[in-house]
Amino acid sequence: MYAVAYPAAPEQGWHISLLQGEGELRGTFAVADLEAADRELRRRGYLSLSSAMRRDWDRLTERRTEEGRGTPVFDDPEADL
Repeated sequence: MYAVAYPAAPEQGWHISLLQGEGELRGTFAVADLEAADRELRRRGYLSLSSAMRRDWDRLTERRTEEGRGTPVFDDPEADL
């Protein structure tokens, strides 16, 4: 699965899409900022590739200056669902 962030409108927050496989949309949500996106992904029980390897979360926040704003995410087997 891949989490992609894109601006809703200037100064109006972000849309996050969760894509799987060949671009199949698995979910979306809106947030005020990328920090909130990172928190919401964790709350929904997702891990980034880095987290799965017991490293720091590969946060969308850190990618804000990149042209592409996305990070692979995985279901967290230890998350309460």
